[in-house]
Amino acid sequence: MKTPMSRRAWIRLLLFLGTAILLLLVKNIMLMRENSQSALIIETGYLRAVEELSQATENISNTLSKELYAATPQMQSRLSAKLLAEAGAAKTALSQLPVSGMRLENTNKFLSQVGNYAVYLSEKSAKGGDITDEEYKALFQLYEYSKRLSTNMWSIEQMISAGKIEPEEVASSLTNSDIQSGDVPDVTDGFLEFEEGFSDYPSLIYDGPFSDHIMQKKSAMLESLDEVSVSGAKAVASKALGTTPSKLSESGDEASSIDAYSFKTDEASISISKKGGLIVYMLKNRNPSDSKISAKDAISKADKYLDYLDIDNMEVTYYESLGNVCTINYAYKDDGVIVYGDLIKVKVALDNGEILGFDARGFIMNHRERDFKKPKLSEDEAKKSVSKMLEIENVKLASIPLSDTTEGYCYEFTCVNKSDNHVLIYVDCMTGEEKEILMLFESEGGTLAM
Repeated sequence: MKTPMSRRAWIRLLLFLGTAILLLLVKNIMLMRENSQSALIIETGYLRAVEELSQATENISNTLSKELYAATPQMQSRLSAKLLAEAGAAKTALSQLPVSGMRLENTNKFLSQVGNYAVYLSEKSAKGGDITDEEYKALFQLYEYSKRLSTNMWSIEQMISAGKIEPEEVASSLTNSDIQSGDVPDVTDGFLEFEEGFSDYPSLIYDGPFSDHIMQKKSAMLESLDEVSVSGAKAVASKALGTTPSKLSESGDEASSIDAYSFKTDEASISISKKGGLIVYMLKNRNPSDSKISAKDAISKADKYLDYLDIDNMEVTYYESLGNVCTINYAYKDDGVIVYGDLIKVKVALDNGEILGFDARGFIMNHRERDFKKPKLSEDEAKKSVSKMLEIENVKLASIPLSDTTEGYCYEFTCVNKSDNHVLIYVDCMTGEEKEILMLFESEGGTLAM
């Protein structure tokens, strides 16, 4: 005869079953959370890889555009090394995407050969050989293909950001694009002797357009100046902001490449160097809601602000209007030579012309007394280093920042290519070496260099 379970035994059994069910639920929730976190990590990794691939293909396109106008072996060598590194970065990003088994032959073929072909042309030029019309044609075809690939990648990146496609669908988006259906230029003839793999890319630091030059050296300008007191710095800050010292509050000191006092008001923040009492930067926290004045008017406002601050010999180099704010880049002019490293940026509101920002870090870090010698080469002699594919419109002397924190004393040739786009070629006025190539991007919003 079976003994009926006591009430206490039933309670124990129910508690045991309840605990077991609870443990199973907790375990399942934890597994679901882990799976969700894993999916999020994977998705984030895919998105980052898409962004890196988009940026790498854009960099390749920009470098190829410069390669078309490189007229000296030294410049061709620099650009080919850059292309190798950029193609390597693109390959790395592509390898992080779920593309296994997808038909991406054209993309892979392009990334495999673009850098190697540039190296081939560079080596040929260094040995005294001339680049033929056919080779230039092949290079141009690679450039045209790179533009299509870059546009396609950024389009995919934007669709992912907008939630229109999932990151794991990138491969199919690439496969279905005209990039894969079109033909990649076949430029394998002539450099088959080159190995397919390059494991060691040359270390190449590129400081891009001169608005973001290197700030790793000590300021020669500050070393010769005396320290100012807090009250002295506050007087400078109040003038820059158009207010009184009593309305400024101290917000601490900045210990960086430029030691400075920091002040703020309800609407703005400003930094004044401890040595010399120079305005390092000023920023107002107002966001204009519309644009009522032109870029020309904004530049006029910025010019007057520099005059108000007793800053002389500055010349407008580039400007950009974005978000109802015009940012104007100024470079110092030293005895007729434009010194791009001595940079000041001014931000102007396009609704009422108010000065919203001022940044003199480039000027403070780089400005010094310079002794520009008479160029050894004439303009006509330096022109020999400019590509025959370009038509020269203007020439002037300039000092440009180089990647090793030195400066290049150059002729700046403003040129136009066959597509009516402007290209800047910098040729060392002492040696004739091609130092830099910049592409100008001109639009209604301004002019920028890359």
